[in-house]
Amino acid sequence: MKFSVWLLLTCFFVSGVSPIFGKGLIDLVALKKQEEERRKKITKSKQSVTDANVNLIGSGGKSYGFVQMESEEPPEEGIASEAAPDNESQADETKQPDFWKKQQVALESRIMQLKENIASEQLQLNKLWSDFYLKNIASEQNAIKAQISQLTNQIEQNKLFLSEAETQLAVLFEKARKAGIPPGWLR
Repeated sequence: MKFSVWLLLTCFFVSGVSPIFGKGLIDLVALKKQEEERRKKITKSKQSVTDANVNLIGSGGKSYGFVQMESEEPPEEGIASEAAPDNESQADETKQPDFWKKQQVALESRIMQLKENIASEQLQLNKLWSDFYLKNIASEQNAIKAQISQLTNQIEQNKLFLSEAETQLAVLFEKARKAGIPPGWLR
């Protein structure tokens, strides 16, 4: 036992001392110089991306599509006259706190209603299972078993609707965030 402990300690000591005496030393200054030289050799792009050419950028014979973000500046007159009536009314509506709050309240009330339905149906299911085990007659057990399967299907369906509603609520929060809506509107 003592020999194995001494052997283990010797191995730790030798492994700790070997980088000091061996070729395992890393020269950080030389490594920094190599990295600086490598970065100097990299060619810089001659293209600059601006608002004017964002959709026209291409490299190596390939063109890349970019999503054009809406700017805060007013649109040009020619473009504004083409799609003004529909977009302005929709944009005005989405800038109002009531638009977002109504959607949030509707989804939250749906989620609460589904949770209440699931809880009440689960209580009914538990009662049916206790009735199933209390009854000794096969015909009564079969009738209860049919009710149990129907109620189980309803619970699973409501759980699916609940997960969809929660996902829709998360999507609403994400849309509001992307639209630049202040967080206080949805509290």
